[in-house]
Amino acid sequence: MGMGCKVWGMRFKEEGIGYRKGLSSRRRPGSPGQCSEGGDPGLRRDDIASRVTRHASRITLALALMLAGCDYIQAPFMEKTDDGGQTTDEVQRVLVIDFTGHTCKSCPKAHHTLGQLKDLYGDRVVPVAFHLGYFAKTQSGDKFTTDFRTPEGGLLEKYFEFVSFPIGTVQNIRTDGLIPHGTWPSAVGALMSEKAPIKIGVKTEYLAGLHGLTADVDITALEAVAGTLKVAVWVVENSITDWQKDEDFDPMDIPDYVHNHVFRTSMNGLWGETIGSAANLEKGFTFTKEFSVALKTGWKAGNCQVVVVVYREEGMEVVQVAGYRLPVAG
Repeated sequence: MGMGCKVWGMRFKEEGIGYRKGLSSRRRPGSPGQCSEGGDPGLRRDDIASRVTRHASRITLALALMLAGCDYIQAPFMEKTDDGGQTTDEVQRVLVIDFTGHTCKSCPKAHHTLGQLKDLYGDRVVPVAFHLGYFAKTQSGDKFTTDFRTPEGGLLEKYFEFVSFPIGTVQNIRTDGLIPHGTWPSAVGALMSEKAPIKIGVKTEYLAGLHGLTADVDITALEAVAGTLKVAVWVVENSITDWQKDEDFDPMDIPDYVHNHVFRTSMNGLWGETIGSAANLEKGFTFTKEFSVALKTGWKAGNCQVVVVVYREEGMEVVQVAGYRLPVAG
């Protein structure tokens, strides 16, 4: 879900999870929850005691992943080019898609899981939150009036058969790939030792006069890659302060929850386009293309990111992914 301030220690605000501003005096003991067709709670800017608990949870996650044979990866994982663009190195990155909704009282838990993964793996984890379904509907009155739904989310709602939230996918967009947020850490950790077959480079530019953006995408095959590859270019926004239900608070309607990783639009359609003309890419193959899109009124360019997803059409498995901030403040 969507998303200035720091969260998760040294991470930038847009890299964190959802959280509620203020103290933790209203927080009540949480219990694992699930919304029928619904979501999970996110991290909040709490008092010192809450921060101690938060750091402890991160240490616990790190130890659990290391004991499971997963690598603890040190940041940073993205290098900046001299001309202001950004290019990924050759590390494998992992796409985590979170299906959520602002009236899903258990969804902040999944946001919390995403924040832990971002803190542990940095830019090697690329989250995208699609607000869709029953729990993303708006309400009358002064609560939950912001509509985070998108046409692309509507397509995914029909594509997947959702039973409950929070739910998501890790490194795939398969109909049988939905897994609960509690399993995301192990699924992500298992992919961290894989070799990246694709390198993605992107240079973004904000067009202030048009309130739009462009993204020059360069994709290089570092080895021969089998299958038909497609590239989808998405825009997500962070640090969006709005309403969210959270079952760990009393009352559970939170007016200043900060939504992160909210899917806003696509630059070449939800499913993107095919890379190359052959079914298999040879080592050294390159794909270069410029994409552009207009941002809607109210979207803050400085909080937006371009997410590039390269996936194999056969099996709908993600081959490589990367996220890029726009070179603009605010």
